[in-house]
Amino acid sequence: MTLHVSCGYQCLGCGAFYLPFAPGVLCPKCGKTGDQTIDFVPQAAQSLRFNLQSYGSYWPAAWYVGSLGDHVLKLLFMVFEGFRKSGYAEERFEAYLEERLSAMDWAEQSYLKDHVRVIAVAVRVMLGGE
Repeated sequence: MTLHVSCGYQCLGCGAFYLPFAPGVLCPKCGKTGDQTIDFVPQAAQSLRFNLQSYGSYWPAAWYVGSLGDHVLKLLFMVFEGFRKSGYAEERFEAYLEERLSAMDWAEQSYLKDHVRVIAVAVRVMLGGE
């Protein structure tokens, strides 16, 4: 078992899906302000921490994507576990993150790349470099 964060939000302006993870987070596609905030970052950090403590890996043995929150968690698992295994110094996290995100095919959801990057950095801060 692992911890899911089943959430998502659809922009009232353009219809794009994203995670308004803090007050004032704008739609990454059109820049409109949403009417909700999802407490995603602390929950994502808790899920990553749980996986590492329970399984010795940020990547759980099995994962079902049932929401945008779960999809972003899957991306975070991949990045955090890859960085953990890379042996890079802690100060290389953001460069590693950018390399991984840039290598992905975002297709029609390219607007999510920077959004996921900001979330990953916030989660990393919350984990305190674990």
